[in-house]
Amino acid sequence: MPRQLWTIVTTCAVLLAALLLTASCTRADEPLRESREALGTVVAIAAYGPDETAMRAPVDAAYAAMEAVEAELDAHDPDSAIGHVNAAAEPALEALPPRAEAVLDAICFLEVREWFSPQLWAATAAWDFEEGGSVPTPAGLNSALADGRWDFGGAAKGLALDEAALALGDSGTIDAALISSGSTTLAFGEKPDGEPWRIGIEDPRDPAAVITTVEAGGDITVSTSGDYQRYFERDGVRYHHILDPATGLPARGLRSLTVVGDISGLDSDILSTALFVAGPDAAIAYAEEHGLGLVLVDDEGRTRIVPGPQGAPWNIVIEGAE
Repeated sequence: MPRQLWTIVTTCAVLLAALLLTASCTRADEPLRESREALGTVVAIAAYGPDETAMRAPVDAAYAAMEAVEAELDAHDPDSAIGHVNAAAEPALEALPPRAEAVLDAICFLEVREWFSPQLWAATAAWDFEEGGSVPTPAGLNSALADGRWDFGGAAKGLALDEAALALGDSGTIDAALISSGSTTLAFGEKPDGEPWRIGIEDPRDPAAVITTVEAGGDITVSTSGDYQRYFERDGVRYHHILDPATGLPARGLRSLTVVGDISGLDSDILSTALFVAGPDAAIAYAEEHGLGLVLVDDEGRTRIVPGPQGAPWNIVIEGAE
């Protein structure tokens, strides 16, 4: 899918989350709202506090924090820190910037290295998703998998939202906020009207439709990975950007997978990709072991949910789940 169209799709998802949030607010508790281009998409913030004027500076700081993550981890930008690493003769031997090291630590901690790799830059490029798509030869794909260049795109949004949330929460002027980059949404604190956060999960074949709503009274992070976000079709086959690190091929078995939990944006972003690659059975087993919620849409369009542990501070509302 061309980059421009991908921006439109993710923008729709951001607006969807924002509309659900708006529906739950009363006029007396209206938040300060801001939407700006960041992280290759449009990021929306809704912040609650007693002084709207005082909230504007931390909202600016939140967007600046996201820009700082981009400046370090955007592999598409040759002037970024990771861009400079990738330009070296042997990128895998270069010292990584601190945020890249933080991502590697998270992958190790989450124990998902077999399903998530930040060294798929060349493999992803071989599929040429940005320019309409191209199916690489097996030899070409094997060569790309051996390439040492880095791509932290599967984790950078979540990390950026974490840093934005810190900028908001540490300001002393914001009591609660929701930040949405489309594929990942993070909320903290309690809304002043007592209503829960409501975050919609879109239908992977109809971005205008909501198949599930996550409700939470306090801190919550929701992250979705899907085969509809960047893809192309050839001879009736959909080739998407979520690659299995073992083969370099698009992972099969799911149309979308959403992780729900009171966890960091970084962990949520990594897990949505990793568990998509792992497949339905392994993903469900992982979620149950680690106390997470899941919403899965399989390759035949069937929706399944893992509600999370008993007493979880969130509720996944869905019609017709198996």
